[in-house]
Amino acid sequence: MVSFTPFPTLETPRLVLRELAPADAETIFRIQSNPEVVRYFGRPAHATLAETEKLLGIVFDAQRDVTGIRWGLSFKDSGELLGTCGFWRWNKPHRYAEVGYELTPAFWGRGLMVEALQPILRYGFTQMELHRVEAVIDPNNQASRRVLEKLGFKRDALMRENWFYDGKFTDSAIYGLLEQEFLVE
Repeated sequence: MVSFTPFPTLETPRLVLRELAPADAETIFRIQSNPEVVRYFGRPAHATLAETEKLLGIVFDAQRDVTGIRWGLSFKDSGELLGTCGFWRWNKPHRYAEVGYELTPAFWGRGLMVEALQPILRYGFTQMELHRVEAVIDPNNQASRRVLEKLGFKRDALMRENWFYDGKFTDSAIYGLLEQEFLVE
């Protein structure tokens, strides 16, 4: 049986993927309140720190209840929090979960999210016993598409006009990665 206690800290050549803490709320608020970051999220940017604290509460509850997990991405050398990523919408009986992520714009285009997601996906497939990981993105989000494709995700579907936000309907692209596609040696 999977447990997130103790929290599984992961490392990459440049990053430490660590447990989030209430003290991270202000940094996460700066990320989540940036219109560039949430441009393709289908929801408004956070307007208050309280919104971010509520989001963190959901993250902490999911971790406690072992229904989801989210890591903070920090540089090894400075400890600076750059973003978060993790699993949610975990369907244990069917062994799949959705991956989500965001990164401070100053660090976009450096390969950091691909680097961070590799050990997280490995953790999901080996420790959480996932068979499939899904990602739902706005089809116009080319940077996110490139991240997913570099990790081996395949586009499985296009849900036409399934999301209503800001007075208009938008599409969602569904990407999937199977355990055997990722864990190829």
